[in-house]
Amino acid sequence: MHEQSRPFLTLITPPEGADREATARLLAEATGYDATTLRMRLGQPPPMIAGEFEPHAARRAVDSIVRHGGDAFAPTLGDITALGPTRKVRDLRLGGAGLEIDLWRGPSTTVAPREVRIIVRGAMSESKTTGRALTALDVLGASTANPRTAGMAVGWGVGGAYGLAFGLYRSWQSGEFRPERTIHASHKLDFHTTDGRVFQIDGDKFGYGILGRLRGYSDNENIDRMCELFVHLNPDAVVDPYFRLFRPPSGHKRLRLPDMKINKDDPAFAFYSRWAALMYRHVMGES
Repeated sequence: MHEQSRPFLTLITPPEGADREATARLLAEATGYDATTLRMRLGQPPPMIAGEFEPHAARRAVDSIVRHGGDAFAPTLGDITALGPTRKVRDLRLGGAGLEIDLWRGPSTTVAPREVRIIVRGAMSESKTTGRALTALDVLGASTANPRTAGMAVGWGVGGAYGLAFGLYRSWQSGEFRPERTIHASHKLDFHTTDGRVFQIDGDKFGYGILGRLRGYSDNENIDRMCELFVHLNPDAVVDPYFRLFRPPSGHKRLRLPDMKINKDDPAFAFYSRWAALMYRHVMGES
């Protein structure tokens, strides 16, 4: 079978009242896979990818999860690749017709704020393991030590229509081990438009002139403020800051996008950004 057509079975929310063990048994019955192996794969908070499955097995698993009160979907690598290349933003201005975008490669374009639907924030980093449990709340509270950004972090999680992302990312169970300390090297922000295009603000190559007097002193701060700006322009936008919780499946390195090497796309983030966009569209009934 062609590798592009093997679905990535994605558990979005577990069945009602089902713990990790019960969910693993349910998936085992649907797919024919070993329940112990599936339980190990379910060792991170959902939404998460349980693995690549044969199409018929993935369909049965999705149907079973939904029938028992949860939610799941199973995009293929072909679905993820179909979202196309990363359009790297050189400059961004707010004009009368909307967001005026100059690209590093390709013609300039204008996008209406309402067309910016899904925003995925990530940081390519080096990490050191410290042995403390980490939950989704830790991610949202990562900048709360700074009073200037604390309100923003909480706002992403619980305020406005864009609280959808926080509503999906919950701890699978308390006390699970996650890396805690990270040294962030490069901050990225992908914004997905309603027509399926993927634009990227790369902190290493973007001046943040659009922020004006709100421009801060670090990429970390400025990427956060870009998220705030997008949500201000479109309160229905979904902001996802959960890349650091993601464990990419082994098949993510097979992702091939136009200009991927020129853009220096991080394979894990490129995969995550597109997978997350498909997931939110599924949850919002837009797929």
